[in-house]
Amino acid sequence: ACNEFTTHVMNLLREQSRTRPISPKEIERMVSIIHRKFSSIQMQLKQSTCEAVMILRSRFLDARRKRRNFNKQATEILNEYFYSHLSNPYPSEEAKEELAKKCGITVSQVSNWFGNKRIRYKKNIGKFQEEANMYAARTAVNATSVSAHGSQANSPSTPNSAGGYPSPCYQPDRRIQ
Repeated sequence: ACNEFTTHVMNLLREQSRTRPISPKEIERMVSIIHRKFSSIQMQLKQSTCEAVMILRSRFLDARRKRRNFNKQATEILNEYFYSHLSNPYPSEEAKEELAKKCGITVSQVSNWFGNKRIRYKKNIGKFQEEANMYAARTAVNATSVSAHGSQANSPSTPNSAGGYPSPCYQPDRRIQ
């Protein structure tokens, strides 16, 4: 682009030299000015392009790092399962798939949530004991209301109700019911 423009200016200067004489030194000076201007423009363009790329890169990385919490209902469902299976908080693949469907998240997110929850629970068991008691009380209330009504069809889905997550009961002969 610079060479094209320089050629164009030189042609204009040659045409102008028909009306007044233009020395080769003047032509050289004009070409030098053009090259300096183009170099300056090129440098500004490179800088602004680099700045734009860096801004886009940081926005992209920020977007990837942005924390996204699950909605309250999904967290409740996952917590209910976790605390109702506190003795073995490792859901099977089938349970993970069911939880993922109920929560509207992926199986991978369910796995990560349980991994993080187990770690946090072990680190701060005292704090989480209150939360576990709350979920146990809620489960007991739901179980009481189910037995009072005589039917599980009227109760909301909890870990111990019909639509929930049955935990295996071991009999003395070691068979799962």
